[in-house]
Amino acid sequence: MPLVGFIPTKARLVLEENKESVLVLKVVLAKGESVELATGGTLQALAGVLRIRERRTDKWQGNGKSVGSLVFVDAGRGGAPESAKFQINISISTKKFDALLKVAISGRLPSKFFVDAGEKVSRTETRGMTYRMAPGGRTKVWDNQSFAFLPVTNFAAIIPIAVPEPPTAPSADADQSPPEPPVSYGQVVDLAEDLAVFRNETNHTLMAIVSLFAVLALMALLFNLIHFFW
Repeated sequence: MPLVGFIPTKARLVLEENKESVLVLKVVLAKGESVELATGGTLQALAGVLRIRERRTDKWQGNGKSVGSLVFVDAGRGGAPESAKFQINISISTKKFDALLKVAISGRLPSKFFVDAGEKVSRTETRGMTYRMAPGGRTKVWDNQSFAFLPVTNFAAIIPIAVPEPPTAPSADADQSPPEPPVSYGQVVDLAEDLAVFRNETNHTLMAIVSLFAVLALMALLFNLIHFFW
């Protein structure tokens, strides 16, 4: 059964009292997909709407064979072919709907989703949407003239998950202070001059102290001699 991929562009939520919630998304055919239409043109040239309905178990009356439908909406008499549209109707369980709803409320959209569309006739044959060989390879063909309504037997959505990046470990050199610049020749000369001046001043100070002690000792000796003879 042909598998067709779509990507959403916009979304809105429809809430009604005592009714199932509906998530409405504007969609286009995914990049790399190609579906030819029996009425002319391609599906990728048309805009579409995806309606995802919350399926409440107590109100679900499905046939157990399909989860929704793919519908071609004709432009009408006199309308331009490019004004035609398509609509996808999907019903999913409340649990899956809630997961999709949380993604939409957070401001994100499913990155891509897929539907299995077509009426299954046998194990290898379907009606409504089939394959054919084209010059560029195999392509899908939708007989939207005879099968404007196609059952969707499977629906899959790719939901993005934001994974936080691990904190960056500080490097071994992060706590070390930056190395000091090398001492210049001028700084060495200035330091040597400062040491020489300090040494000379220290020598002068020591000589003055020694001289002062010598004078004091001489005065004490004279005082003792005078006191002895008198």
